[in-house]
Amino acid sequence: MFILVMKKILFFIFPMSLLLVNYIVLAEQDQRCFNRTSRSVNRCLPGEKEGKEKIRGSTIKVLAKAQEKNSVSNADHAEKYYGKNLRNNNKDVLQLLQRLAERGAISSIIPLLQDSEPYVRVAAIEVLEKLGEKQAIPSIIPLLKDTDSSVRNKAIQVLVQFRAKEAIPGIIPLLNEKDSKVRVNTMAALLQLEAKEAIPDIIPLLKDNDSNVRMNAMNTLLEFRAREAIPSITDLLKDNDSNIRIRAIEVLSLLQGKEAFPGIIALLQDKDDNVRLSAIKALQDLDIKAAAPNILILLQDSNAMIRSTAISLLCKVKEKEAIPSITALLQDSNSDVRSNAISALEDLQGEEAVPSIIPLLNDNVGRVRLRVINSLSRLQEKELAPRIVSLLHDNDDRVRIRAMELLIELQEENEVIPKNEAISKIIPLLQDNDKNIRHTAVTTLKELQAKEAIPSIIPLLRDSDYDIRVAAIEAVAKLQVKEAIPTLDFFLKDKEPNIRIAAMDALIELQGKEAIHHIAPLLKDEVIDVRNAAKERLSQLQNPLLTALINSTTTMLMAICPILAFLPLFLTGKKFFVSISVFIASIFLFRIFANSSPGNPHLGEGSMWVEIYQIAVLSVFAISMFFKLTWYAVVNLFKQSPDTNRIV
Repeated sequence: MFILVMKKILFFIFPMSLLLVNYIVLAEQDQRCFNRTSRSVNRCLPGEKEGKEKIRGSTIKVLAKAQEKNSVSNADHAEKYYGKNLRNNNKDVLQLLQRLAERGAISSIIPLLQDSEPYVRVAAIEVLEKLGEKQAIPSIIPLLKDTDSSVRNKAIQVLVQFRAKEAIPGIIPLLNEKDSKVRVNTMAALLQLEAKEAIPDIIPLLKDNDSNVRMNAMNTLLEFRAREAIPSITDLLKDNDSNIRIRAIEVLSLLQGKEAFPGIIALLQDKDDNVRLSAIKALQDLDIKAAAPNILILLQDSNAMIRSTAISLLCKVKEKEAIPSITALLQDSNSDVRSNAISALEDLQGEEAVPSIIPLLNDNVGRVRLRVINSLSRLQEKELAPRIVSLLHDNDDRVRIRAMELLIELQEENEVIPKNEAISKIIPLLQDNDKNIRHTAVTTLKELQAKEAIPSIIPLLRDSDYDIRVAAIEAVAKLQVKEAIPTLDFFLKDKEPNIRIAAMDALIELQGKEAIHHIAPLLKDEVIDVRNAAKERLSQLQNPLLTALINSTTTMLMAICPILAFLPLFLTGKKFFVSISVFIASIFLFRIFANSSPGNPHLGEGSMWVEIYQIAVLSVFAISMFFKLTWYAVVNLFKQSPDTNRIV
């Protein structure tokens, strides 16, 4: 035991002695260098470097050995007294900091914040950040005045993360740093710390030479809702940078509201298109009516987007004085401007705009023609009637589709339309490559009762598009195309449920009661919607008295079955067996009538509700039989002379 203790003591004394000797040697070397003359400088420097290298090596060895032996006190001692000498070796310092961080040796890390090497100070701050050591805040704050910008930036970042409001007085002076990035980062830090006391120091940055700084200053002041900055932000409406002017418009709109009106109005004449556009958009949230005279001038602007936006704003405020200028824009070179002018005149003039916009039915852009058609359909639909046929040949699919839709509307309203001519123009559209065109053409011909189109409609029963097949089925039914019956009968077995339903409806419309035997198999269709549809249609075709009788019987059986399930519990002898037979017959009849009851499709075979009902009734019967058998067993057990030939 004594020998073991002595070994431990020697193990401690030996490395400490080695470190002490190295320290004394270095101290003597430093003393020689301190008293050196100009001629001894060259001799001194190599010695100084060599001494530091020796100490560095010795320190690393001691740290390694101490760590291997788990000698915490030795490692602490070495790191405290000799870690400061690991100056010139980046790798050694980072390794040392890593070990200190792993062991949470905060007291050994904080002194490194004062290290002469910037990278050491930055590394020490990062370690404290990772450890979340807020008690280090007082030691980090002085680094806000560090000579190295990377150290200052890192210090700001960590103090913000720690939400160190006590650091605000130290951060504010950094707004005057020469490095623009530091000024920007400082504003971001103050914003995160909610340092409204910094507003007076941020306002001067609105005149900073760097546009990025000015932009960030505006954004920061906006976040602070700093209305005291409004005069300085207003000055930025004349800034050389167009992006600054645009942002100044937005910020003033948010901070001032209508008070920003005069400054923004002035920018409607700005040389930059984007600035003018931003000024117009800002006015949408302000007093547009007061700005109408200034916006009116923009109808002649060189930028099409500005002209178009100006039209929308003048229409919004119902500026009647703008009508002549907007009418002139019906001939504008830009299609968006022409479209907006049509809509504006419709709102501002009503039917009086019709003569002005009708010529644009011949516009070279389909979107504009469509806008005219929609406006005329709302203002004077009858003006479209004589022109509707010409629109069916339009090269824009949307125009042709809208023209066909209008044909249906005009017919429903008994407007005079060239029906025969229109039908002859629509029939070729049944072969169009666009499925929307084909679908609309089939629907239109159906509504126009175009029997001459039947030969062209029948092939569409086999169209590749599902919706077109449904539309074709509906069309042949309405047009009474009897020759399509075999095809419709075939469709009753189509894989698509809606096709089967459409075919069923078409057969009923074509055959009436004769379609019953075709439809009946659908009562057992695998899809419940098809089964329900079949029952509903059959109920309409069958004798109303018979249907009523079936429905009444089904309802009566639903009420009687639960009673019949309980009845065997109270009967004996032959009555007992008769009651069981009657119960089974009632269940069987209920299933037959429920499946035949068109008025109660929810009670059909496979329906969830009928299954629940039947299970409940059978459960009641099973319970009554259980009680009956139990009573029978008990009576026979205690009876002295049981009569085995008699059922209790």
